[in-house]
Amino acid sequence: MATRGRKPTSTAVEAVAETLPPATLEVITHDLQQADAYSAALANVQENITALAKELDYEGALTVESLEEEIKFYQRRSVEAVLEMGKRLLLLKEVTGHGMFIERIEALGIGYKMANKFMACTLKFSKVSSTRLFELPNINQGKLLELLVLDDGEIEALNSGDQVRGIQLDDVDCMSVSELRRALRQEQADKEAGIAQAKAAVSGELAAKDKLLADRARRISELVEEKNKRECLTVDEQATEIERALVNDTLYAVGALLPIRQGIYRGRALDDCPQGLYVAMQGALDRILGEVLGIASDFGIQLNFNQADDFLDNPNEGEQIVGFPSELDA
Repeated sequence: MATRGRKPTSTAVEAVAETLPPATLEVITHDLQQADAYSAALANVQENITALAKELDYEGALTVESLEEEIKFYQRRSVEAVLEMGKRLLLLKEVTGHGMFIERIEALGIGYKMANKFMACTLKFSKVSSTRLFELPNINQGKLLELLVLDDGEIEALNSGDQVRGIQLDDVDCMSVSELRRALRQEQADKEAGIAQAKAAVSGELAAKDKLLADRARRISELVEEKNKRECLTVDEQATEIERALVNDTLYAVGALLPIRQGIYRGRALDDCPQGLYVAMQGALDRILGEVLGIASDFGIQLNFNQADDFLDNPNEGEQIVGFPSELDA
């Protein structure tokens, strides 16, 4: 009888294999080969990890979970290191003065831009009344530096659980550094775009008002100039100017009647002009005539109706003048 746990002999394995179908035996053989290959690869990886840990003088656990927890621990330590380094940089700057300070930090291998960021972090985040931000499991130096774009009030609001620029504390914890950077910059860009749009609208309104005021000022200036010019003219000169303007305006008014004449001509050229259209044409001419009579009445001007009487006495002449048969009796 075989002892429990002892591997079966090759003879026993061969005996069992002889009872299996060839296809099943092939699958089992392939799986065993794969398992042996995986075990060999795993052993190789483990050997490499053990060698690297020894080379790095690392004595902790080599599991994924333990390594991630330790990484998070040192990330939090890096946040503390930024704040502590910022404190000392601020003090060093006060002790050495600006010119000497740059030489000192360059000797330490710290760039002036990075030193400014560390000092800004210390000044900004040391004012936070709560430490919830620093207690986030995934807070790190990169995220802390990205949060520098927030002002003191926004930092306090974020630390209190409020939403700031579209994000909350949970978002800071879950986002990567690049995702946090994009979120903060996008919100700021949208805000700046809104401000720029509002300023453009106000500028447009002001420009329109300025143009209106400029147009009014120019028109007033023209009127004043015309008034001054008229006052310098004699009565005869003024009469001549008015007569010239009156002639020009009369020609313009007569020219404006040409489309009305054309419209009436088209209507009267119909084989059977509707009564409604005839009334409309009559109303148009009555309105024009009424405007003329009104002007004459307002200024006490007697009109010469001899031409109208001649036209009424000789209606056939109307055909030659207006270009269509007269139906004044209609």
